[in-house]
Amino acid sequence: MGTFVHAVLEKLLDHDAADRTPELARALARSQFDVTEDQGDYRALQLDEAGARRFRQRAWTMITTYFAEFSPATVVPVAQEMRLNVEVAGVPFRGFIDLVERDGDGTDNAVVVTDYKTGKPPETGTRWSDEQNSEKLLQVMWYAAALMEMGEHDPKLARLLYFTAVDTPDGGFAGRTGVLSAGVDQGSLDAARAELALRWHQIGEARAAGVADAVTGPLCGWCAFVDHCEEGEAHCRAMRVEINPRTGAPRLRDDAPAVALLGLT
Repeated sequence: MGTFVHAVLEKLLDHDAADRTPELARALARSQFDVTEDQGDYRALQLDEAGARRFRQRAWTMITTYFAEFSPATVVPVAQEMRLNVEVAGVPFRGFIDLVERDGDGTDNAVVVTDYKTGKPPETGTRWSDEQNSEKLLQVMWYAAALMEMGEHDPKLARLLYFTAVDTPDGGFAGRTGVLSAGVDQGSLDAARAELALRWHQIGEARAAGVADAVTGPLCGWCAFVDHCEEGEAHCRAMRVEINPRTGAPRLRDDAPAVALLGLT
């Protein structure tokens, strides 16, 4: 789902600002679905005709939510899906930035680092703590630090744009959106670099010892190794029997790969 929505937005921003309309987005979504149908991750969902229709409906709800809260016509892209391959704080850092866009009037190298998230937005349930916000923003702060190492851009803001679609009791979908952002300055960059170096060191220690602590969470349902992880399997089984009071469905959704992997159908 996330890959599909990202692809539509990327194609949308490839067009001139005045042409970035919902009508164009719908046309792009139709053509992108033809591509998505042939991809292995989509085929692995094994959706029937009704399931495929709900996939498209959920995705379109996300895209319309993006239009409702953000203005694609005002975006001045510098790069989309920018490939990173650079050393940051002694750590080999690789990745892709969803969107690097001009900040302000675009007269200098100032940019905003943007990452799209099609998961649960902040502040839709229990309020996130400052520590949780900082953890969520680490990814885009590392992107900002990588851009500084490359020397071509001057990141001023790192942000996550959340937009998703949740099930409603009537069988439809409702859009949810949110923004989590932080200014980029020397202090925030130094903190991000230090955390990256620390985690790289911890990974090396865990590899040498042959042991890594399990950290369970909602993504356990999408982990390909959950059937080899006692903690992850237990977490998924508990989520499968726990009911979401808002939707009346199990907290571990039917389309989570762990449902089939662990025989939780």
